[in-house]
Amino acid sequence: MAHVLIVEDQPPIARLLSRWVAEQGAHAVVATSAEQALLVAAQHAPAVALCDIHLPGGRDGFWFLEQLRLCHPATVAVMTTGQHDMNTAVAGLRAGVSDYVAKPYTRERLTQALQRALAEHATRAASLGIAVGATASANVQASTTAALLTILQADDGLVARQAQRVSQLAVRLAEALRLPAADVSDIEHAALLHHVRRLDIHAIVRNIPVLAAASAIAVAVEERFDGSGFPLGLRGAAIPPGARIIGLARAYDELTIGGGIQPLRPQEAVEKLCRERAVQFDPQVLQAFRSVAGELQTSAA
Repeated sequence: MAHVLIVEDQPPIARLLSRWVAEQGAHAVVATSAEQALLVAAQHAPAVALCDIHLPGGRDGFWFLEQLRLCHPATVAVMTTGQHDMNTAVAGLRAGVSDYVAKPYTRERLTQALQRALAEHATRAASLGIAVGATASANVQASTTAALLTILQADDGLVARQAQRVSQLAVRLAEALRLPAADVSDIEHAALLHHVRRLDIHAIVRNIPVLAAASAIAVAVEERFDGSGFPLGLRGAAIPPGARIIGLARAYDELTIGGGIQPLRPQEAVEKLCRERAVQFDPQVLQAFRSVAGELQTSAA
């Protein structure tokens, strides 16, 4: 069954479009923002994206469709809008829009556009050697990581770079602790999610299977092993293992890059974390941290 991604922030319109899509034998998935839509598309490449231009929060529909074209070239974009000026048309062409459906919608017009788009998707998929209905990627984990990084970069480049550094160190610590690959992937995603400021993203990830565990980890990153952290003051084993790892990775990054203070050299940061602040972190995670500390100092040299 073909997937149709509806990017629409008004629930009544989204419900109406979903019903019409279902009548055409396709499966409708709804996102309410461009950033939400990018994460949803990472889980399963849509055959068609029905996307409004004006969306709440950060980026608009054109931004999403440009990102979608890069990740999923077989997806056919249909812009749902009431705008018909030349600037809108040019922006749509640049974003790879194949058709426009004007508001207010009619069932006949939407059905026409959807049928044409589904046929065009089948042609594109065949030319690219992609099976119709195939998943977003052979590696959904990697697609999700890329989507999270794109969302972070679109919001704040400095935060995106910090998130990537923390994520990379957290993965190294998780691997040093010999955690299963699935747990390592959850930790990588949680480290990125922890830096995402958009509330709509945190709202939707709980319902995305590949990110559900990462979401639970991300909210506990600021907890501390001695109970001095927040938001719940969790202590010891009550803190998810992934959160204990990311918490140490983030603390190291803040000390060495600087969070409003004079940055420390890697060796100084390791000493501070392993001695002065040791009670705040899981002893096993600290041990793994010591084992990779030499690599950190070498990479910083």
